[in-house]
Amino acid sequence: MTDALWLGFAASLAASLVVTWLALRAGVLDFPNARSSHVRPTPRAGGLGVVAGLGAGVLAMSFTAVPAGGLATILLITGLFAALGVTDDLVTVPTRAKFVIFAVLCVGLAQATGPVAHLPVTLDFGLDLPAWLGLAGSALFVFVVVNAVNFMDGSDGMLAAVMIPASAGLCIAGMVSGTGAATVIGLTLASALAGFAVFNRPPAKIFAGDAGSLCAGAAYAGGALAMAGQGFSGSLWLAPLFVLVFLTDVLLTVLARARHGRLSLEAHREHIYQRLIQSGWSHGQVALAYGGLTGLVVLSGLAAAQGPDGIVPAVFVGWVVILTGLYVWAALRARA
Repeated sequence: MTDALWLGFAASLAASLVVTWLALRAGVLDFPNARSSHVRPTPRAGGLGVVAGLGAGVLAMSFTAVPAGGLATILLITGLFAALGVTDDLVTVPTRAKFVIFAVLCVGLAQATGPVAHLPVTLDFGLDLPAWLGLAGSALFVFVVVNAVNFMDGSDGMLAAVMIPASAGLCIAGMVSGTGAATVIGLTLASALAGFAVFNRPPAKIFAGDAGSLCAGAAYAGGALAMAGQGFSGSLWLAPLFVLVFLTDVLLTVLARARHGRLSLEAHREHIYQRLIQSGWSHGQVALAYGGLTGLVVLSGLAAAQGPDGIVPAVFVGWVVILTGLYVWAALRARA
């Protein structure tokens, strides 16, 4: 198993480094607009490195004895998300058409991984879900995670800072729960993002674009759903916990915009990380804050998974409270 993990890591990292470098040389530029956090044209095809790294790592590990049921279907749908991202990067897919395609892919990914059928609190206590509700909830999870990762990829180093520790946590949780798909996806996604981060660290030389963010979000969501409910009762709660820093910013920002009558699917500059940058924080400081928080969330989740039954949901609720408080504090600080 150890040799397989090292092989996947090396293949994923190498492919990501090479393809991201080639994308940088190709120079497909992202020009700043009113919603951008950057001020000069910057290459934006770095997401191809993430896609290539993920694919190369999984391919390398396919020659080993790592069991990973459902992995092929997860990767297929992740590839379709990435293809949608590439298309949107090049020609801009209309918002409504993109929403419909998103919805179809989210349902497909939820069905492929097996919808969540039971909402556990402890091994002995939980809620059984009707089949339609389990599928709808699982598809909604995919939709929210993929969009959250896409929305939050707007600052140098942000995507890698959060999704590397989240993916590493997914890999470890996958091993603990005995979920091969989560283990493989977590490892290869973290490695692919590490290769991309070499060129995306502040000041960024290249951006991921929708291809990279949609790929990362879909891969994580698929791996997390495959793990949810497997091995121990807390595994379902770890799925959203590892990306809770992104989810908190996105969902609370959506609520704030809805309260002021500005709810829409269009891009904007009202996320807390964007407001902090506007108030004087550097891209590096923002990435460090979000990445550091994610690291703490992941470590606490993994530690809780080794503790008494039922502690993981409590940790999840605790972090919801903490991150909500930090969101309010940051909003006040950005306004000052």
